[in-house]
Amino acid sequence: MSILSLIESLEKDDRFSLSITEHRYIHPAEPLYKKIDLDERLRRVFKNQGIELFWRHQVEAIDLIRQGENVVVMTPTASGKSLIYNIPVIESIIENPETRALYIFPLKGLEQDQVKNLNELCEAVFGIKEDFVRGTKSPLSFGEVYDGDTTAYRRKKIREKMPNVIFTNPDMLHLAINPFHAKWKGFFKNLKYVVVDEIHTYRGVFGSNVAHVLRRLRRICNCWGSNPQFIACSATIANPQDIAEELSGLPFKTVTESGAPQAGRHFMFINPLLESPYTEATALFIKCLEAGFKTIVFTKARKITELVYKWTVDRVPQFSKKISPYRAGFLPEERREIEQKLFSGELLGVVSTSALELGVDIGGLDVCILIGYPGSISSTWQRAGRVGRQGQESLIAMIAIQDALDQYFMRHPDAFFEKSHEAGLIDPENKNIIKKHLPCASSEIYLRACDSIYDTEKLMPLIEELVQEGILNPGKKGDIWFSRSRTPHREVEIRAIGKPFYILDESGRHIGDLSGARIFREAFPGAIYLHRGRQYRVSELLIEEKKVICKEVDVLYYTQARTKDETEVIEEMEVRKIGSLKVFRGRLRMKNRVIGYDRKNIFDRTRLSRHDLDMPEYIFDTEGLWLRIDKDTENDMESLGYDLAGSLHAFEHASIACMPLFALCDKGDIGGLSCPVYPLFKKPAIFIYDGYEGGIGLTKRAFDVMDEWFKAALTVISECPCEEGCPSCIQDPQCSSGNQPLDKEGARFLLERWREGGMP
Repeated sequence: MSILSLIESLEKDDRFSLSITEHRYIHPAEPLYKKIDLDERLRRVFKNQGIELFWRHQVEAIDLIRQGENVVVMTPTASGKSLIYNIPVIESIIENPETRALYIFPLKGLEQDQVKNLNELCEAVFGIKEDFVRGTKSPLSFGEVYDGDTTAYRRKKIREKMPNVIFTNPDMLHLAINPFHAKWKGFFKNLKYVVVDEIHTYRGVFGSNVAHVLRRLRRICNCWGSNPQFIACSATIANPQDIAEELSGLPFKTVTESGAPQAGRHFMFINPLLESPYTEATALFIKCLEAGFKTIVFTKARKITELVYKWTVDRVPQFSKKISPYRAGFLPEERREIEQKLFSGELLGVVSTSALELGVDIGGLDVCILIGYPGSISSTWQRAGRVGRQGQESLIAMIAIQDALDQYFMRHPDAFFEKSHEAGLIDPENKNIIKKHLPCASSEIYLRACDSIYDTEKLMPLIEELVQEGILNPGKKGDIWFSRSRTPHREVEIRAIGKPFYILDESGRHIGDLSGARIFREAFPGAIYLHRGRQYRVSELLIEEKKVICKEVDVLYYTQARTKDETEVIEEMEVRKIGSLKVFRGRLRMKNRVIGYDRKNIFDRTRLSRHDLDMPEYIFDTEGLWLRIDKDTENDMESLGYDLAGSLHAFEHASIACMPLFALCDKGDIGGLSCPVYPLFKKPAIFIYDGYEGGIGLTKRAFDVMDEWFKAALTVISECPCEEGCPSCIQDPQCSSGNQPLDKEGARFLLERWREGGMP
């Protein structure tokens, strides 16, 4: 059966035909080539592999790298980005065998394919030599993986006989390479290239921390006399150059016009009418398997991944050996085995979380089923790029869940296909993050008044704070500073803000970390905590000891915190006027207290039970924006019968739900608070804020695109066919007050009043 035949059968099938809201065909793209000059050995190797022509974007990027530029390449998946950095690296090794390169990937496991490809290419170019690392006669390991899965013995051997290329991740760079750079002296002296792949994943807190890990890396390179070029690669985002420059602190040239061919793709939107999206997805998965199509199903939760797999095996047991789940909880060797079986064709299907979204090569697949909108246009196309890699036509089917953005795109498919990609946002200037990394930097190399990377004059207030707190010590002349701790890195969690709490099971085994406000919202006594595909019920939260004790369970519900929130305006930074509406942006102090939690059904989100808690208050400073409601508008709402508190609350929910349309973020990265009477203003007010200490730029982005943002919120509310509000418009499944009160029509009135410019 062809893909077109499959689609025709779906359109005739009573189960699917009424649910299909859109079928869009994306025409194939022809390849665009450009000539390139190559070393004869490289040219011969590529010719033997059947590669005699290179795509235009590859050649343009390689030319810029050869000119000494820092380059960021943003082209679709399967467009040969790895050759863009492998070719210059190998050319440099040909010219100088002492050349070193550092390849950084966001997650463990992504290095495996890349190191294999590089070593095979190097073996073909340089021939077989003695592998000094293993002490055996075998292909010389030009590239070696140095990450958390590398044994201590293996790490020692790698450091003793340094390969040309080290493959690692930001966590390892932060904890094991930067702090011990003296052991890497030869590597850093000869470091010519730093490759940062998948930069679209470096956003928010993680990206802001990695920006300082890379700045510390540059300080170390300067210390050892090298000044490496940076090469960055990205999936499609709105601002690749900005992200690359903010991550590294260096200027970049961009290459964004792809010359790679693209097979035709069918994109189908399915909005289930009778079945749940999960049973609909299972039925479609089975239909694809029975038709012989290699299929990948992406879910938004690990539990759903396992359940879709189980339901499929229960209904068609003949495929039990032909499909597999895939998630972060699997051991590295288990993940590699699944990837290899997919690549070889031994597996016909896989059900995965976002773990398979990034660059692991799993070969050519035919169908991609998305259970729920992935949260961003960028992520959607990244997952869609998993299919049709070998020139064959493919199908991407997005099955909507009851969520505001899912339903928005079901009603507005053109908005999906025409929408520009979201911007990735990081904040290297976040003071809380800088304060964590200055001690790390100073323990690696003393901070000096004329530091090569950090502007110590500008950072002096933070340096003085660290001195007063006993974290930094000044030199006798006051022009250098060094860390009092030899290993401050261990106190810094780069994927979160704040000192982490250790999550331990009942036997004392360390299973994970949490920090910041997430501790109280996700690890309260009774909470169901998800880690590596398993569910744990929290039994104790030991705040002073910074420990969470939990027990593994298997339940069909999740927990949702109920909170009492307050805010205080610390500083007004910006005001923007639209008509007569004023929107303010500034610094806020948030006070959150978890007062209880609900248990909710994992499938339909219905509340199963409610529980009370007595928890301490969590206070943090962040950035946000706020709107005030004037007396005339309040009187108009009262005369029209709208509930003021419910209208503000619904406005808040709809606005937050639409934020991911404009910035790479999750709804959980943003907080909101609405007050019928805010004490400072003595007026009704709505607050929307970054959910992280110090802020990470999300509400700044929302402030900059306010017109489009509020217009999208109005569209979501106006076009939802429900009468009083539902998860597709104003209800938020994570609402800390249980979606009470909500007034859909009142929120629409406020948004329309804003559009008319009638709200001062």
